[in-house]
Amino acid sequence: MLNSTRYPAVDYNLSFANQQYSRAYHDASIFSARYFGMDELITDSNISPIDYKSLYPVFVFDVSKQSEKLKTSVVDVQIRAVFNQAVQAGTQAYAVVISDKLLTFQSDGNKMAVVY
Repeated sequence: MLNSTRYPAVDYNLSFANQQYSRAYHDASIFSARYFGMDELITDSNISPIDYKSLYPVFVFDVSKQSEKLKTSVVDVQIRAVFNQAVQAGTQAYAVVISDKLLTFQSDGNKMAVVY
């Protein structure tokens, strides 16, 4: 979520156990082509869907197409996930923010906020 706007507008409904992760795989595999504006044949990551599932489950959310209001104001960034089963102890999640603005982060221990 960026402030109160959902990105993407429709939730990812994935099941790695049932081989239902093509949307996440597609978004991750075309990231470099969109980001660099190059042909997908040149920027192809060469990561197979099986390798993506077992080795590189990276989720890419392209929020470059947002309202002008968000581009000039402070933006609250939230990432929410719901899991069908308990997440293994020691599991870690990381977020990488690519922006053309200088960012600072504020954390209260449980939440982290991005401040422009």
